[in-house]
Amino acid sequence: MGKKGGNKKKEAMEAEMRAAEEEAARLEEERLKVEAEERIKRAEEDKGLLKEETARVAAADEALATQAAEFAPFHANRQKMLDAFGAKEKAAYDWGRISACCPRPDPQHDKEMSGYERGVLAQATTGQLLGDALNTAQNNELVTAEAELYRHRALAEGNAEAADQLRGYQARIRALTETVLDRSTARILHTADKYQNDKGEIQLHDARADFKYALWVNHVKNPRFKQIEVPELHIVAELPKSVALATIAVRLTHRTYCNFHYRCRNELMSVGGVFCVDLLTLPALPKVAKGWTLRTVTPLAHDVSRVPYPIPAAGAPRDQVAASEVDPDAPPVRVTYRLPLDLVLAEPARPRVGWWDEEAAAWTTEGVTDVRIEDGTLTYASVKLTHLALLQSRVAMVTYRKWSMRPTSPGESCIISITPNNARFGNVELEAGDGWCRLVGPNIPELNALRQKKMSSWALLNRLSACGIHLMPEDRDCFFVEIDKKEANLEAAFCKDLALLAPAFMVASSKWNKDISKDDCMVRFAEVTDFDRTLAVDLDKVFAREHDAVKVILRKLKGCVIVNAKDGLETLSPELKVHMADGRDNVGAAAVRSRRDGFDVSLEPLQYSQTTLSLLRGVASERALQRVHSASAPFTENVKNLLLLLRVFTFG
Repeated sequence: MGKKGGNKKKEAMEAEMRAAEEEAARLEEERLKVEAEERIKRAEEDKGLLKEETARVAAADEALATQAAEFAPFHANRQKMLDAFGAKEKAAYDWGRISACCPRPDPQHDKEMSGYERGVLAQATTGQLLGDALNTAQNNELVTAEAELYRHRALAEGNAEAADQLRGYQARIRALTETVLDRSTARILHTADKYQNDKGEIQLHDARADFKYALWVNHVKNPRFKQIEVPELHIVAELPKSVALATIAVRLTHRTYCNFHYRCRNELMSVGGVFCVDLLTLPALPKVAKGWTLRTVTPLAHDVSRVPYPIPAAGAPRDQVAASEVDPDAPPVRVTYRLPLDLVLAEPARPRVGWWDEEAAAWTTEGVTDVRIEDGTLTYASVKLTHLALLQSRVAMVTYRKWSMRPTSPGESCIISITPNNARFGNVELEAGDGWCRLVGPNIPELNALRQKKMSSWALLNRLSACGIHLMPEDRDCFFVEIDKKEANLEAAFCKDLALLAPAFMVASSKWNKDISKDDCMVRFAEVTDFDRTLAVDLDKVFAREHDAVKVILRKLKGCVIVNAKDGLETLSPELKVHMADGRDNVGAAAVRSRRDGFDVSLEPLQYSQTTLSLLRGVASERALQRVHSASAPFTENVKNLLLLLRVFTFG
């Protein structure tokens, strides 16, 4: 009886479970049916929204095209002014070359460069006298400097192919310089006996503007000899016993330039030039017999052979320490030399010296110790004898804490002020005018010789970089400061936009620019109403208060628009974030929904203007617009180039 009752209970439970499963299946089927209906309904709605958004985008694009056509005559006239200015500058430069009977090749002409290289190589075949070799090296550096001038012109014109070709010329010419100096050194070593003094010592030196050269030849071993000292060049090298007693030559050279800057894979760069210590194999001394001098002619008569350090024992392989390795037990060579008077270190409290690791294509500080700078003289000890340099980070100045631009009272130039991310500096101020720039500040003694000199924007920034103030960050530097670079075309377009405002508006960086997408840029601006109040203090007051006169431009590649994003806000509004995502993260129907969903009232799409010129109509005064339209094209183009070199939107 109990068993029969249990079966009924079990059957009831199973029936209940089946019913529950059937109900769940029915509900799931209904849910899927509703979802499918909603998807169909949403898809139908999306078709309408897509049609609506497509029509809106087309109308917006048409409006932008209309604006572009409206301002086409302005830009065409501006380009004519730039072409005329460029032709005049080129004619003056070319005439200067001709009137000076310049013997150097023109880096713009491949045949001239190839002929020059062949000629220099032919002269170097048998080894020039040291003075002649240094003259050639210095002349080579003048050629590379002129190639750099043309390279920057090519970059400004958007001719990347010509710029790459010119950089190739520079690399070949500087490689030629190394060949010239090596073969001249080989000639000296081959006839070293001619340079002996009455004590049998052989030491000679010479210098040119970009080169210092000293050579010590150790044919006569003097156990008391401890250092190579060249007071005329302000160079001292203290040698360990293993070097002082070896039958070798020690060559010390200093170059004001660095061959490795563009190849360096880490964040370090040289400042104050590159110093090189080479240990060189000595050819045998000549024999004198019956009035004849007999010299053994070996490959060493025409080229040098470098000796690794630590110096291998007799019969040991030369590569027992790889070029990229450091032997911590090797006794160091202590080097002392004077730094350039205009050097301004970004990291003076902890100077670093390193050596160039060709295998890693990077500067490394391993094996270099006791670095100190006293009264402008650098001293350090190194167990690596190769290319050595005082180093600092390429990104020591970025990202910029802030930057700004303000017109001078006449409106014919403007001041661009950069506040680097470096505690040593306040503002670096650069004035830009018709094709020229000059350093205005900081007012420190090291920069006295550079301040107020007019030169091109890239020349000024190159000089500042050589002085230790590196304000030309590159795409590769984004990795080291952990930022995304802004889209190149966007950055260029916005720099051009703001340059056109330079005669009549103050501009200041926006704190939001670093946080928004790489496809967006932001900046604050304010019209100048009193041109007697355009000093830095006036600009600071305007943008600190952020009254109604201060507005914010959001720039996308398609155009620009004024938005509510002042620095005084704690966060960007959800509405603005949606607007910035329009056309990028949200397109078509998704764009319409993003502007509608989550808001009480659907957002109206932003109305973009093609450039700042069209944006400012109805916003700026006629007086300001007149100053903008009548401004010199070479002036505003120069401002654009300077802003681009500074990379104010990627690194500001």
